[in-house]
Amino acid sequence: MTAQQIFKALQDVDGTAHAHVQAAKAGFLEWAMTLPKGANTCMEAQRALPFFSDFSHTAVAAKLFVGYLRDASQPLPVPKRRGGAAGKRRVLH
Repeated sequence: MTAQQIFKALQDVDGTAHAHVQAAKAGFLEWAMTLPKGANTCMEAQRALPFFSDFSHTAVAAKLFVGYLRDASQPLPVPKRRGGAAGKRRVLH
């Protein structure tokens, strides 16, 4: 499913706050799992976000879904090596 289809489906979610969170998570996972093999999730999320600029009449689950897309559009931080055991010895001795 495309992000727009999932967004429209999430507009109809009723229930508790927990139900909204679970529906948004399920929608995000469905979107991510249906991306083509080898697709860059960060770039795909950036490409989908402009379709959701108007939030005037948006359900809670749909807002959460867009929040997950926004989070996915940010590149992951690069791991930083801190020195391991050698770094600890430098600090302690």
